[in-house]
Amino acid sequence: MDLFLQRIFDGLFNGAIYASLAVAIVITFRTTGILNFAQGELATFSAYIALLLLNPGARTLTGSGLVSNLIPGTPWPVPVAICGAVVAGAAAGAFVERVVIRPLARAPDLSVVNVTIGLLILVNAVVVETWGLRGYLLESPFPTGADDYLGVGGARLRLETIGVWATLLAVLALLATVLRRTRLGLAFRAVTTNPESAELCGIPLGRTRFAGWVIAGALGALAATLVAHSVVLDPFMMLRLLIFSFAAATLGGLDSPGGAVVGGILIGLAQSLVPGYIPGIGSEVSLVPAVAAMLLVLLIRPTGLFGTRRVSRV
Repeated sequence: MDLFLQRIFDGLFNGAIYASLAVAIVITFRTTGILNFAQGELATFSAYIALLLLNPGARTLTGSGLVSNLIPGTPWPVPVAICGAVVAGAAAGAFVERVVIRPLARAPDLSVVNVTIGLLILVNAVVVETWGLRGYLLESPFPTGADDYLGVGGARLRLETIGVWATLLAVLALLATVLRRTRLGLAFRAVTTNPESAELCGIPLGRTRFAGWVIAGALGALAATLVAHSVVLDPFMMLRLLIFSFAAATLGGLDSPGGAVVGGILIGLAQSLVPGYIPGIGSEVSLVPAVAAMLLVLLIRPTGLFGTRRVSRV
């Protein structure tokens, strides 16, 4: 029983990370109708910004001298550095939408998706060229010591897991408030449902989609900075996690932030529990049962567990 609870707690930690990035993917899809395959790489770039803000004088860290000279007060406290990375992620999302995506507003969706794949390769190359392939450990804003846990039935619930989930739920509550109770949220829903009618009603498509990319960039940066303590920060960190996050977003529903969180929990639990209880399935193929469950759900409900069904007039 203790081992089962421990695996549950480990799965919840992984699920929180997948859910954070999945929510960013959902926000982009909700406002533009496209899947942003570069979401993880933009988040990785933001995590390196946090690393620079935390270690401005590190000789082995490229760009540290520039940071220490231009940004006052460095090194920053961990929470402040993470906020700086979130701002950098939002700025990166704004730049990509304005310079790369907006000129393709009338292009087919498949062309835009291909552009995001190219952007993934470009950003990854920039990160490798700037910081190299060396791995770094980013400090966590939550206690991570050997004694920083709560004992539950003989299992250890890490304070870091509690902190990550508290942060995710707080961000999700704020996002839900924006989507349901503000004019921006109404514009998001209108643009997603019928962009042509929304434009005729006076809703600015460009600014609405711009806001979606900014929010998604900030959420991706938050996810990357939270996971970079448990996973080594290197240029391919979020590329690995992006696969699980896409599965979580698809399972929960590509237009449902709450569904992305549920999908992240299911994927994280499957990754933790399946290898321990099904013989012959190791951690390398632990996603296979989760993907099988995702395919089963999509066969029954193509829009995902919480996705909105589209109704077309004939």
